[in-house]
Amino acid sequence: HDVTAEDRRDNIKVFSGSNAYHDLVASSDLVDALYIPLPTRLKKEWTNRALRSNKHVLVEKPVAPSANDYREMIQEAKLVNRY
Repeated sequence: HDVTAEDRRDNIKVFSGSNAYHDLVASSDLVDALYIPLPTRLKKEWTNRALRSNKHVLVEKPVAPSANDYREMIQEAKLVNRY
């Protein structure tokens, strides 16, 4: 649906009242995608959280600290059809 001024006001309330970034992202239908510029050691966790919340993800390089972590991230993306 089209985003209205009321939707924006409600969204601001959700964003400003949230204590956790993940809760904010997971709960918002207004967020379609996330850019993950975090330190490499955190990217797998936060990428998979975003994917499990049905969000598209763009991850800054290096994508993962190991090839195994990268493969697990790809597998998670495939499970939710976000690759």
